[in-house]
Amino acid sequence: MSDNLEQVWLFNLKKEITIYEYERGLLYRDGKFVNLLDAGRYQWWRWERVDVTPVSTRQMSEVVSGQAILTSDRIEVRVSLVAQYVIADPVLAVNTVASYSDQLYQDLQLVLRDLVAARDLDALLDDRNEIGEALLAGVKDNALTYGIELRRVGVRDVVLPGVVRNVFLKEVEADREGRAELVKARHEVAAARARANTARIMSENPNIQRMQEIEALVKIAGRNGSMVLLPAFADLLSRMAGGAPSTPTNGNGNGNS
Repeated sequence: MSDNLEQVWLFNLKKEITIYEYERGLLYRDGKFVNLLDAGRYQWWRWERVDVTPVSTRQMSEVVSGQAILTSDRIEVRVSLVAQYVIADPVLAVNTVASYSDQLYQDLQLVLRDLVAARDLDALLDDRNEIGEALLAGVKDNALTYGIELRRVGVRDVVLPGVVRNVFLKEVEADREGRAELVKARHEVAAARARANTARIMSENPNIQRMQEIEALVKIAGRNGSMVLLPAFADLLSRMAGGAPSTPTNGNGNGNS
């Protein structure tokens, strides 16, 4: 019983700090940095002037909200970014700058303004991927000086003024209408060529036209309640065969009247 009381008494005299797997701890004694702690559980006497600052080493994101920036052709746009980074050196990140996230935000903001101001609106909209790569290249080295490893930067949104958006919508609508008219014209040309080819074939082969006439008559005759009268159907067939038209005969069986 006395041993348990002693353990409880000793435990109350100690303070305990746990550093998780995704963290590193900065150990300060009397306000001075002493050591970087890995994941684990640490204990000190309560009267020791020891402080531990845990720092996450997981990947994090920094969102640069819409910044109103003028392009080279004097059009104001609002551009927002997303940057992904990790704390590569916790000691630098905590001890070098007051806030590593605020510092990263400002660096991205300044480089973004220079990149947008050097482009006109069309280039800005076309080069979004290139702008992200340029931002990464322009900020990465400086971020390492305060312990941040910048891994990726991308342009999330480019917001245009209302007047400019309306102009773009009209251009898109006009482009779609033009494409539709072009497709329609192509179909009309193809149909005209098909009709011309059909007419040429029929003029060179009259029997094809005759066959089409017969097929049309057969379709009409096949309808319910339809009647087709062919007063000279034999002549039609004889013309198809290339023969002369038949003449009526008298009762003697010759062709004389």
